[in-house]
Amino acid sequence: MSKTTQPIPNGTSSSIVGKQAEKFIETYLDFPIPTLLKFPKYFTLEPINRCNAECIMCGIDFNRKKKAVMSQSLLEKITNEMSQYKEHIEKIIIALDGEPLLDRSLHDKVRHLKDAGLRVVNVTTNASLLSQKRGSELIDAGLDEIYITIDSLKKPIYEAIRVGLNFEEVYNNTCAFIKLRDRLNPKLKIRVLMVQQELNFQETKEFEKHWQDLLASTDQIAIQKAHNWARTADVIEFGDEQDINKIPCISLWGTLGIHADGKVGICCMDTQCVYPLGDLNHNTLEEIWSSKAMDHARELHLNGQRAKIKLCDGCTVWRADKRKLSGNSGLEK
Repeated sequence: MSKTTQPIPNGTSSSIVGKQAEKFIETYLDFPIPTLLKFPKYFTLEPINRCNAECIMCGIDFNRKKKAVMSQSLLEKITNEMSQYKEHIEKIIIALDGEPLLDRSLHDKVRHLKDAGLRVVNVTTNASLLSQKRGSELIDAGLDEIYITIDSLKKPIYEAIRVGLNFEEVYNNTCAFIKLRDRLNPKLKIRVLMVQQELNFQETKEFEKHWQDLLASTDQIAIQKAHNWARTADVIEFGDEQDINKIPCISLWGTLGIHADGKVGICCMDTQCVYPLGDLNHNTLEEIWSSKAMDHARELHLNGQRAKIKLCDGCTVWRADKRKLSGNSGLEK
């Protein structure tokens, strides 16, 4: 979704603002500001807002959420507008708060987006439900990418992090899907990801080496720093937390998160839509992306005042150095 590393400019002891902040955003996202403001480059599209795990680093309170599955009519409305910008949009990630494979019609949503001409359609999953049948359905529907999060290769540690999931099921499903992909569509890109935190902090080299031996040269391995879910989760500190309010969050210029019921909050961390931008049952994507509420949030971030938005104050989800991303060759991409 962005460059893997975009450090804060050298010598910066205070917030970067104005033109310098705009340059930071453009460098991180690889597009000029006018292009970014035209329409979202990236979408996180939630098919269902339920999850089958209780991850210790997650800040989502599913008990506060009313169960929702995105309706076909809403998906069609959203897709119709997206299709008008199919050359502009970089990627649609079918995931937000919940586990996408809990939606039994997930493959139909993938097919619908691909039939509309969207270039890259991605599913992000914990792989617990990634059976051979579900995997085949996704590949047949035209899926371009899949991100699979496996936070440890050690069963006790994995199950202590992803509470409620079974390590053997997840690992075996992932390995079987790699083989299925190799046979049915070698062009489909797989990213295996670890969320680095206290319990698995020393495993990163072992994790990378293990998956290099199983994945294709075009696949990716990611070590991603645990973030604090807009300060709702207590996670390990990486030493850059004091710098986060010095930079604008790229999400406001790059990504729009759509919940299963059609509501849109300020970003992917707005899991309860406490900063509502609109409702796609009534608004268009373009209206929401260009709304006064979104423009106001961008203005605060550009002026070094992101802390005035409670959700943004100290949130590390889009830290300057979010993840280490490598291909099977070991080269950072």
